Amino acid sequence: MQFKNILLLLSTALFVIACSSAKKQDVDDSASARTDLMQKGFLLSLPEDEGWSVVKVGDYKVLLSKQAENGVDRYTIQTLVVNLPTFEDDNQFLEFIENRMTSSMQNAKVFEQNAVFFTGDNQICVQYNSKEKRKSKSAEVLTLEVVSFTCRHPDNANAGVYIALSKSYAPGTSEEDLTATATEIFNRLYFTEL
Repeated sequence: MQFKNILLLLSTALFVIACSSAKKQDVDDSASARTDLMQKGFLLSLPEDEGWSVVKVGDYKVLLSKQAENGVDRYTIQTLVVNLPTFEDDNQFLEFIENRMTSSMQNAKVFEQNAVFFTGDNQICVQYNSKEKRKSKSAEVLTLEVVSFTCRHPDNANAGVYIALSKSYAPGTSEEDLTATATEIFNRLYFTEL
């Protein structure tokens, strides 16, 4: 799977956020009842809080969605295996992720973004945070906040695992530390055989 598929899946997640307010999504209830989603390359243990629905599951990807208690805010968790080039050092890895994420948001109204190293499960990862303005289906302006982690897979230097938590909300209405929430979810991710 190409790294550019991250962009496609991120767009899909954003689409799910934008389109899910009125229509109940078709969800595999048996998948929703499970606590662990075992895929090729990773295992994601579902968050303990209620309300998460499994929107899409594939061999190398998982997409979850949840509407907040206020009925307005929406969350998604997206996890997938990606192809990565060979890097000479960690700084090249950071630059690669930063460039890819920045280029994927060229047409977005991004007002905040940054990339930093993050050590998870003894792996060097890149944490990428962004906030952008988006319009909902009803033309309401929303803030889309995304915190993602891309880690090189310990079994394959040219594979990585990408996990992102996103939240859409009315501007100025969220005081949640999404980075802390995303880190808790990231800590529920385990590498498995590819």
